[in-house]
Amino acid sequence: MRQFPDLRNWFDISEYYEHNKCRTITLLWKDDLEEDDIQRFVVEFAKLICRLRCNGELIFEDNGEDLCYKFQQAIDNGVELEEEEKEYLAKYIFFDGIISQTKYNETKDYIESIDRDLFNGYFGEVLFYIVREQCLEDEKIMIEPSRPKTNSKQPGLDYVEIRKNEDDYYFIIGEIKTTDNTTGSYPDEIIDFLINRPVHLIHQEINAFKERTKYSGPEDLKNFISKMPIYFMSKNPTTHKRFAGVINYGRNSPPQQTVFQNFRTKCATHLYDSSECRRVKLIGIKGIQNIKERVLEVIWKNL
Repeated sequence: MRQFPDLRNWFDISEYYEHNKCRTITLLWKDDLEEDDIQRFVVEFAKLICRLRCNGELIFEDNGEDLCYKFQQAIDNGVELEEEEKEYLAKYIFFDGIISQTKYNETKDYIESIDRDLFNGYFGEVLFYIVREQCLEDEKIMIEPSRPKTNSKQPGLDYVEIRKNEDDYYFIIGEIKTTDNTTGSYPDEIIDFLINRPVHLIHQEINAFKERTKYSGPEDLKNFISKMPIYFMSKNPTTHKRFAGVINYGRNSPPQQTVFQNFRTKCATHLYDSSECRRVKLIGIKGIQNIKERVLEVIWKNL
């Protein structure tokens, strides 16, 4: 994520502010972007997807050549991939979470088999991870999954992360939604999800945190992770437990006043009553559908 250029090239980014008793940050797509600016975002996003899916590098042959790097060069019109390389990337790197297996079984054509609903969720999750890295507050200790899920419809929570402020560690359970239109009913859907789903899934992420700190990491962090089930289930919530809603939407106008207006009341028995515990990220991209299509085009025209 650190290799992605500064989001301020494309977004007007607010300071944190209070919106409906929630700690909120807003990123809005700039109005005055030139076509070259937009294409740069598209290209950088496509290259980031490659790096994420290759986990930084992909040694394809014994000669040690990095196919991940070579594909990014191809995107920049620097090289032409061999047919064998294209097929490998299409089949093993970019298939899952982008291509519909059912459609591909019928068409045997990757582009005709793109599942845009599947990619919509993936695009939104990747964008959030960039925002988290560049824009969000406090010390970011760890997050699960450590990178966006390759398949956005994979079962599980969108993310659970541990951060540390000047006082203590805390954890955030977050849900991400992406739409080509306005925020619509997504705020209430997110709140309902955060209330109902994590009780069945949170221990998967806690166990992942335990595994990552098993042989290293400060003792106070290990102690915090061991207490996460207590913080999660307590009938007297503390600031150690927080919920977050993230919506990527297809406008570059500020959110309506009603967005997430029910966060406080619906979570009254689940969260400590502080805006710090109700967190909202609103990312408005005018023409988001076109941006997603262009990212797909950049990837698949090189395969």
